[in-house]
Amino acid sequence: MGTLLRQSYTVALPPDAGIIERSGQKFARLAVGGKIQTFPVTADGKRYRRQSDKWYGQYTDGTGTVQRVPLSTDKAAAKQMLAKLERRAERQRTGLLDPAEDHAQRPLTAHLADYVSVLIAKGDCDAHITLTRDRIAAILDGCGFTFARDADVSTVAQWLTDRRTDGSPIELPAGIESFTPGETARLFGISGAAIRATIKRLRLDAGGHGKRRVYPRATVEAIAAARVRGCGPETANHYIRAIRGFFRWMVKSKRIGSNPLDTLSLLPVACDVRRARRELTADELRRLLDATRQSGRTFRGLTGPDRYYLYLAAMGTGFRASALSRLTPVDFDLDGETVALAARNAKNKRVKVQPLSADVAEELRPYLATREPGRPIWGGTWASDRRGAEMLRGDLAKAGIPYVVKTSDGPLYADFHALRHSFLTLGGRSGIDLRTLQELAGHSRPDITAMYTHRRLDDLKAEIGKMPNLIPGAAKSLTPILTLAGCIPSQSTAPICTTDQDLPEMTEAEKTLILQGNFAGFPSDSLRFTSEGDGTRTRNHRIDSPATNDTKRLKIKRIGTSDTTGRTTGRTNDTSEGGIPDADLAALVAAWPTLPGPIKAAIRALVGVSTE
Repeated sequence: MGTLLRQSYTVALPPDAGIIERSGQKFARLAVGGKIQTFPVTADGKRYRRQSDKWYGQYTDGTGTVQRVPLSTDKAAAKQMLAKLERRAERQRTGLLDPAEDHAQRPLTAHLADYVSVLIAKGDCDAHITLTRDRIAAILDGCGFTFARDADVSTVAQWLTDRRTDGSPIELPAGIESFTPGETARLFGISGAAIRATIKRLRLDAGGHGKRRVYPRATVEAIAAARVRGCGPETANHYIRAIRGFFRWMVKSKRIGSNPLDTLSLLPVACDVRRARRELTADELRRLLDATRQSGRTFRGLTGPDRYYLYLAAMGTGFRASALSRLTPVDFDLDGETVALAARNAKNKRVKVQPLSADVAEELRPYLATREPGRPIWGGTWASDRRGAEMLRGDLAKAGIPYVVKTSDGPLYADFHALRHSFLTLGGRSGIDLRTLQELAGHSRPDITAMYTHRRLDDLKAEIGKMPNLIPGAAKSLTPILTLAGCIPSQSTAPICTTDQDLPEMTEAEKTLILQGNFAGFPSDSLRFTSEGDGTRTRNHRIDSPATNDTKRLKIKRIGTSDTTGRTTGRTNDTSEGGIPDADLAALVAAWPTLPGPIKAAIRALVGVSTE
């Protein structure tokens, strides 16, 4: 059974206190709240004893420990609070206690500190932990959430909406056409370094040097407009991911019964992309490397040749800037054409062994031989201070490559991370499948890799050109036939040609050879499949049998020839034995005048007829 009591404590005796004595005990007479009260004095006569205004409850908790807790200044309310504590202790002793009840009384800031400790123990990088903590703290403070029960989806949504809404820029003093750096900094209430960084990032005009440095009015107006611009949807999504992850962790750790923000959805970003990256073409990458190698500029300790090999390693591995800045010569195995990224330097904290192309490995060999084995090859502060984009921007300008490309969907940037986009995009265009690209990129999911492999209009045009002609009566495209025959590589697009004057027209003998199927150089593996009516490809077991493959080369069944009357003689089949329809072979003969010269030569070589 619990007990209500008042906590006793001592207070220093004021000099003007009146002292009286009752039954051998000294008491102090003091005015408290306009009333004269008496309090017992301690034995040394320097302090007096008072009782707390608040009632305390003393009870035995579920573990058998005696607890004394403050309750209320109202005795009736204190009795109810003590009874609640005793019922809770009884549930705890019987195993019916909800652990969320204890955590519900703790402020969210205390839970956030525990969450940060979990992220540190998990091994997340310092930058990620700091960003996550600051974003969560900003939402909790901006929305006024103190306890978990205060969290509300609509409040968070409104806070994010306010952050995305553009504000009104401050009004500049009238009649002033230029501002000094100090005046500009005081105007916005930020440091001069922040002003300089903004001007550099936005490429704004500035006049003078040193103490004569001034900023035109247009520059200051641009800074004012940039400072009140609302954040983009992707930035808002970063906040949403952080706060949702925090509350999901609270649910998993049984600190709350349910997630109050489980209906908070991510915002669509396609309609307002603030910083989209583009990939560099193979020609642009070559121009960038050539211009960087000849550059006399030094950026944070990296000379032109240093940056040349840095960009080459980025293009050949797809590694991030932070990973490249920590590579040492011992991480490279140029004989085995691989580079190993230690787990401590990888974003996913896993060892990554990346293959290198032979040309990249040979190009790096003489440079790495001059570097100190135990030190980072491209160390310094360029990566830790996030200056890779600034470094690359200067080299792009020297190569005549635009850093920003304007499109209908917004600007596309070629910053340092765009080299990773270029690596994966060129791999996709070279025919590397998405699953292999995912392994090369070190991504956990293929959809992440897909965001790095860009497909432009030219790529789509090249693929759409491979589709069959569906117009009734139109000549059928011969690209699938010629691809099957080995005349056109499957990953390339046939050149377009309408006339050819280099080679003579097909003779009647050649027509007969083609229609008879006498393709002497036909690769047998390309003819082992035929299509069923439902579009599936079924293996011809008779053709694939060991006896057939061992005894003779695969040939196409003779399907007959046409006489002068147009009638067909001999055997007629709808589909040749090798899987090429008869109509396609006839179409090949009919379309001979429009075929490019190289394809004609390839077909003549397959048939076994000289082109001379």
